[in-house]
Amino acid sequence: MIEEDGRYTKFRKGVFSVLQTVTGPIISQEAGRILEHEHVLVGFVEDGKLTPGLYDRSDVVSSILPFLLKLKETGCRTMVDCAPEYLGRDPYILRELTELSGIRLVTNTGFYKRPYLPAFVYEASERDLAELWTKEAMNGIGESGVYPGFIKIALNDGKAIDEIQLKILRAAMRTSLETGLPIQCHTIGSEIAQHAYEVMKQAHFEQERFIWVHAHTFQDEELYRRLAAEGGWISVDNIRMESVQEHLDLLIRLRDIGVSGRVLLSQDTGFYEVGKPGGGTLNPYHLLFTDFFPAAAAADLDPQWLEECVTSHAFQAMSRRN
Repeated sequence: MIEEDGRYTKFRKGVFSVLQTVTGPIISQEAGRILEHEHVLVGFVEDGKLTPGLYDRSDVVSSILPFLLKLKETGCRTMVDCAPEYLGRDPYILRELTELSGIRLVTNTGFYKRPYLPAFVYEASERDLAELWTKEAMNGIGESGVYPGFIKIALNDGKAIDEIQLKILRAAMRTSLETGLPIQCHTIGSEIAQHAYEVMKQAHFEQERFIWVHAHTFQDEELYRRLAAEGGWISVDNIRMESVQEHLDLLIRLRDIGVSGRVLLSQDTGFYEVGKPGGGTLNPYHLLFTDFFPAAAAADLDPQWLEECVTSHAFQAMSRRN
């Protein structure tokens, strides 16, 4: 519940139970390996003007499907699509891809950041935004019959959160408390992360429900310790083959400072980009498992821990409370 003084108290005691996919809730045994931060469709169209009329759904499906089928060969069964509304969220595409590939996809409610926000967001109150997102969580996204599995938001770049993104952050906390959904928050750099951490601490928000997206950009050991101590999830989600050593070094540091139990792994890749012929250059989803995991094991990172980052850690971070 949310008290009159604006403090965000705990949603309720309970267990992490199910992960909401576009075709229904699943338990941990069904989820298997989870890529917790990837993309299927993205459209960088300003002022919230991205609509399905700007792309061909069938072309997106046919372009992405081979990449999901290749991912399935690695034993990965679940993938989280992180494009929020007005940046490429399309529940119809995600449901069709789930049915064709057998990979369970997860979508979201929430908004990104300027300049990709529609005009009404600037005028709406924190409560207005939370009500919109809570309605989707409870009733589904439009007429699609698809329910969101998490809340996706973003912070602006810089040292301090600006007024609009602070409102979006607070609305996401309110929605999480009303619905039990976790929050994934695009965050670049340690200073803006520190500001968000302080906002949540002041509001008494349970940070175990919060995933620090792009946490590899923080590069601050004391901050990693602080975030992990509050229960936050450290998402190392830009793992690419051209930067293998950089990510290996970071994972070794995270292990050595004692926060390995709060680490998530993903790639932030894909994706069909609206406005580019054929969706532009699409990147595979499977390389984390086929290429990076062997390199990590060779660097003396525990293979069992790596599996936990994409199974038990990811399920706990992404699941919805009872």
